[in-house]
This record gives sequence, C-alpha cells and structure tokens, in this order.
Amino acid sequence: MDKTNYRMPFSPDSLMVEGGSVDTCDEAESIAHNIMLLITTKKGENRYDDNYGNEVWNLEFDNGVSSGMWETIFINSLKQQIRAYEPRIVDAKVDAHLEFVEHNYDTKEHTEIKKKVRIAVNARMEASGERYSFVTEIFLSPMSID
Repeated sequence: MDKTNYRMPFSPDSLMVEGGSVDTCDEAESIAHNIMLLITTKKGENRYDDNYGNEVWNLEFDNGVSSGMWETIFINSLKQQIRAYEPRIVDAKVDAHLEFVEHNYDTKEHTEIKKKVRIAVNARMEASGERYSFVTEIFLSPMSID
C-alpha cells in the first residue's frame, strides 16, 4: 500500500489557488520531519496528546543539570518518543552531544556563548529494512559575556 507523505511545514494557502496541491516528500524525509518535531516539542505542548514531545525541555532553565545528565534525559526521552510516535523506523539508536560554542560578532561588543546539541538517529526502516540515518544540530540557548 502506497502512502503519501506530506512535506512540512504544511501551507494551506497552496490549496486555495486553482489547481493547488500539497507538496509531498519521500518516506525518509517525512520521518525526518517527525523526528524534528519530536525533538523540538516540549512534553505537554501538543494540545491533543500530552505525552508527545521531549521531556528534556522541562529542564530548559535548570542550571543544576549537567551536560551529561541533559544528554541522558534527551536520549532516553527521544528513544521513547520514536518508539511511540514513529512506527516507520525500528531499532533506533539515538546519540546526542552537547557542546558550548563561542561566537564573536563584529557588531556587538561581547562574546556570545551558545549551547549546541548534535543529534543522530540510526535505525532501520520498518517497511523496507533499509538503514535510516538522521543528523541535525540545534542551538539551545544564547548566553552573553561582556
């Protein structure tokens, strides 16, 4: 059975024009979109399902959480979320590495330090048995130092 996968973000305006259609994508890209949503959604933020989302965002401003603890909570939560909300992949291995990145701007008189996390998911696609890989990096918070 062939399923249509829709590209995100979805633009309802594209349906309002004559002959309008919705952009589609392949299954791997659709899975990547869903994983990114699982990563960036705070648990309890989805109004239709309080369990959808990553628990780590509840620790956003908790300075008592070490980088190692943050990574562990993030990884465990994302694994659980993938098992519950992304059935198109199985045997998911999740890795996350948190680092601090320093950036100097020509237009500012201070240095900005940002937390960046590199996230990797390796799994197997349920339907075909093919290997599936997803990698992204996101910045978590800016911090300025004069």
